[in-house]
Amino acid sequence: MAISISPTQRTHAGAILAASIGSVAAFKGLESMTPPALPMLQEEFGASRASISWVLTGILLTGPIVTPIVARLGEVWDKRRTLLGVLLIVALGTLTSALSVSMPMLIGGQLLQGFGLSTVPLAIGIIRESQSAGRTKSANGLMVGAIFGSTALAMLTAGPIADHLSYRWLFWGPLIVVVGVIITVWAVVPPSPQTPKQKVRVDMVGGALLGSSLALVLLALTYAPGWGWLTPPFLLLLGSGLLTLGLFVYAELSVTEPLIDLRLMKNYTVITAAGLMFVAGFCINVVLVVVPMQVQQPTATGYGLGATATTTSVILVSATLIGLSAPLASWLDTNIGPRFASAIGPLSVIGSVFFMVTAGSRGSALMIVAAILLCAFGFSMAMTQSMNLVVSGVPPERVAAFNGLNYAIQAVAGTLGAQIAGSILSTDSADAADSPSWTAFCVVWGICGLLAGAAVLLALTNRASRSR
Repeated sequence: MAISISPTQRTHAGAILAASIGSVAAFKGLESMTPPALPMLQEEFGASRASISWVLTGILLTGPIVTPIVARLGEVWDKRRTLLGVLLIVALGTLTSALSVSMPMLIGGQLLQGFGLSTVPLAIGIIRESQSAGRTKSANGLMVGAIFGSTALAMLTAGPIADHLSYRWLFWGPLIVVVGVIITVWAVVPPSPQTPKQKVRVDMVGGALLGSSLALVLLALTYAPGWGWLTPPFLLLLGSGLLTLGLFVYAELSVTEPLIDLRLMKNYTVITAAGLMFVAGFCINVVLVVVPMQVQQPTATGYGLGATATTTSVILVSATLIGLSAPLASWLDTNIGPRFASAIGPLSVIGSVFFMVTAGSRGSALMIVAAILLCAFGFSMAMTQSMNLVVSGVPPERVAAFNGLNYAIQAVAGTLGAQIAGSILSTDSADAADSPSWTAFCVVWGICGLLAGAAVLLALTNRASRSR
């Protein structure tokens, strides 16, 4: 017998859906405000390119560490209260960034804003609890659309702000939006249904080890341009980070409820999916760091376009919008098979590297735009096909667990991509006023190409069955 739902109930469910999706969209928009303005922020604070990369790295670093913990707290405590707590931390971080007078203060604000990544599992959980089965499925598409839309709007807004206003408005505007979302969530989202009391088990040791290992590696990359890539201090800091990462892996394999379930990596299909997601996350943030730096360099460099922040934001938005082609990956997976469909994304990244290197050597705006579009198409295809491989190659009861692992891999890869790119661009010229050499840009794009090549090999040697 069909259950009758009154218009009032339907309206209330719609309000909950809008508030949940809005919390994710607000964070993604906030996250996307700074990339077009990186050169302006670098000049404002007199920072090196490695240091200014922390503006992106900071917001990416805390996400993969706190998201599994917050998601667990939402399950055993209350998703509404947990979401409100996360949004308040994001608001505090945004306020800190808006009031910042130094790079450490700005980076501290970005680290707090990184908590916003955990809005994703909380919003998904609230939607699952409050919506019908049919509406829950359509909500996934609405959330993806909201993420793309808020990202595009933020980038378009950031350019004119960077060109005509104080950098503080990169954060004041989003702060107003976040506060509005907090009020909306408080007003319309109900508490989670009562469940039997559970003992909260959160892998704090795993979180501490993961955070420490990432911080040590990123600090090594930050100071590498000044210290030298083969100096004892750099190697010691990098080695400490890798050793801590090894301890994290050991710890995660030793506990029953790990922060990130690394046991899933025994499956070759899972490894392939993780490889695709790593390449996508790495290349996305390389684009966000390198492209603004490249196109805003003077035309006298031979590769720069002398572009304004507004022009840069338009270029980056075009890359964002090409992500709407992601559903094509599912069609290709069904019609040409998962191996070749999985290879298309990284192959597109390799093609983009060729275009970008050729474009830069000629200072061609048209070829740079084409390269960015091709790269964006590649990582959107890679991300979608990564999830398709999970559906076809992982037992149904493990799909949710791997999705969490996959998201963490993407965030870690993005963090590394942003910091490695900034460090390499700083190597040739530690002075923020100098332009990096074209060779430095080529090295960064070459790393993307090598990672994409490895992902192609993974894809073509994978034996996953076709998705249905």
